[in-house]
Amino acid sequence: MKPSNDVEQCRKDLSDTGWFYWYLRPSQFDIYSLFVNEKNPFAECARRFGKTTAILIFIQEKLRQNPGWIARWCFPFKNQAREVLLEEFGKVQAWTNKQFQFKYQVTDSVFVHKNGSKIYARGVNEDRGESARGTAANIIICDEYGFWNEPEYVVKSVLLPQLEGQAGQWLIKTSTPPPDLGHPYYDERERAIRLNRYIKKTIYDKESLSEQELKEIIEESGGVDSPAFRRERLCEAVADEQLLVVPEFNDDNIVPDDYPRPEFYTAYVGGDSGADDLTAILFGYYDFQKDEFVVEEEIAVSGVTTGQITSYAKEIESRLWDKPPKKRVYDADKQLIFDLYGEYKYPMQMADKTDKRASIHSLRTEIQKKKFKIKEKCKNTIRQLRVGMWRDSKKLDFQRSQGLGHLDCIAAALYLNKSVDRNINPVPFGHGLRNETHYIPKQKPKGIKGHL
Repeated sequence: MKPSNDVEQCRKDLSDTGWFYWYLRPSQFDIYSLFVNEKNPFAECARRFGKTTAILIFIQEKLRQNPGWIARWCFPFKNQAREVLLEEFGKVQAWTNKQFQFKYQVTDSVFVHKNGSKIYARGVNEDRGESARGTAANIIICDEYGFWNEPEYVVKSVLLPQLEGQAGQWLIKTSTPPPDLGHPYYDERERAIRLNRYIKKTIYDKESLSEQELKEIIEESGGVDSPAFRRERLCEAVADEQLLVVPEFNDDNIVPDDYPRPEFYTAYVGGDSGADDLTAILFGYYDFQKDEFVVEEEIAVSGVTTGQITSYAKEIESRLWDKPPKKRVYDADKQLIFDLYGEYKYPMQMADKTDKRASIHSLRTEIQKKKFKIKEKCKNTIRQLRVGMWRDSKKLDFQRSQGLGHLDCIAAALYLNKSVDRNINPVPFGHGLRNETHYIPKQKPKGIKGHL
């Protein structure tokens, strides 16, 4: 390449030789550097910041410098992949002579370079990532990762095996934060932060935005304090409060594991059977004097047999209480309820599922009054109550996600709360009184309920 004082010509010459770093804005340089230095980077970027450009520049350079390399660029949906990449490729390759450009093949949704390198554009949500399978890859991009339906399965079962034994072995994850705070995205983000392979870019980092453009983005998002702006433009973990199942839940509903149980209490067990999701069983007691219910232990498992679950439940009960619970309720079919008693000697009643909306309102009210509490050890229940969401604005069904299942712990809490008889006083009649100072009849007066 001959030296040139013409900036435009110099850029074209660099592009023809496979160097595109000059194309980036200053705010994109450190994203590019993270990709260069880390094989498993995690880039969290605001919408319209320009993360796709930063990724494309890095990938083009690597594939131009390494003939025959394969990149799989995976989005939630294949049409999204095509639209985004075709537009960005068009902008970047405008600086490159046609003989050095990647050519797009519509049939296979692949960009092909004359040196044999290829970039496959794929969607993973329609077919659980099956279309992203391949024999080998050198670079894999998980784009809009926070909006993948089954991210852990797709990455571990479909994508990672393609990197084994190959040169490069980059696995890049990038996304705007999802509204589902139970998505595995957030756990992986925290892990990336701890390992120092994470970068965040907000809309304020985009130096090319004019004041007018920024103002329009803020207005479109509903203002700087709106959940949409905070999540999609500032990359904050913010749920859509309109879709939270229990928006009243907060730290005031969480008590320490040594929270004292009263001398007299009424124990209850409530559960939700989830063959494809989580099976959740909660163990708690009602404190008549404080008028509060406390969840002490939880079972939240998947892929476990009924016999194992029953064994866990019996062990928890014997460890927690010196008497059997007043009631055990379980959302399961009649045959399973029958088998629990007949085969495993663990009697349970079918949960009352009538009027789901009223049941949810009742639980929300108890939580708002701080009358329904959870011990710290019950991590799954706390997390679901904190971030569990409805599937849509109709609020007819819980949202199902890989991280939270089908909110089975919330369902168990609903059945548990509904089963509690708050009129039963477990304190024995005459407890604490002495015959020499008070008259205590030998029999309880009729109509007064005592310890059952």
